[in-house]
Amino acid sequence: MPDFVSDSIFKDAFLRASRHYIEALDLPAFASRRSSDAKEAIDSAACINNRMLQSFAADLNEQQKSDVLNSTLLAQLAADKAYPKDEHGRYDVKGWYNKFSEVLLNLGWVSQNTAFWQYKIHGKSFTADKAILEIINGLLQNNALLLAQATINALKNLPENDSKLTLFKFNTCSDQMGNISLGVCTQKNSLIEYDFAALYLETKKNFKQILFIDFSTSDFKLFAGTNTITLNPDVYSIVRDQVAQKLHDRVGSYLAGLDI
Repeated sequence: MPDFVSDSIFKDAFLRASRHYIEALDLPAFASRRSSDAKEAIDSAACINNRMLQSFAADLNEQQKSDVLNSTLLAQLAADKAYPKDEHGRYDVKGWYNKFSEVLLNLGWVSQNTAFWQYKIHGKSFTADKAILEIINGLLQNNALLLAQATINALKNLPENDSKLTLFKFNTCSDQMGNISLGVCTQKNSLIEYDFAALYLETKKNFKQILFIDFSTSDFKLFAGTNTITLNPDVYSIVRDQVAQKLHDRVGSYLAGLDI
């Protein structure tokens, strides 16, 4: 990959294709619900990014964290626009993740390992935080797994009226559905590796929070997904400015740092 990145022909071709793709992306109408300091999120070891909980290994620098946050936020927003929720808050979750993955591919991310399945719960009830940690346990080891657990705990320890918790609830729950993702970014061989798990819950009853509450197994459908994706920062640098311009001032409405 480094040989291609240094090739001016590759750079020009990738820039032309990505510029056209990014310009053509439709995003939801922007309505600011809150404003936060994007730098606070970048400085934090973990972050709420729309419906994703993301944490970062200590060896990632500010630029690398910013690249992850901006690119994955743009992909989420484009997927939100392409697959809007119906009157019950439901949407085509497979279509959403396909669009999310398509956008990331066009920004330079490469998917290495993708899985999606209907998740089975044994017992009469479950909590989503325990379920998603169980799912991601198959992807992560050692410090990365500890980071994921610490991120969940940081969210759990927020006061009920904290604006960050309010942001997370708003982005992950809508009447009868909930969708969350938990992941960890590490650096491997000069690439950024992002391992994440996702959980989609559809139930017959309205609810306002997906984590830390008991759900009955008798009245819901639960789907899970995992993915490992990698990003070459040199490749992403070709579209970095355009992604930031496309997001414009949306970033402060969707990001919030977490203390872990």
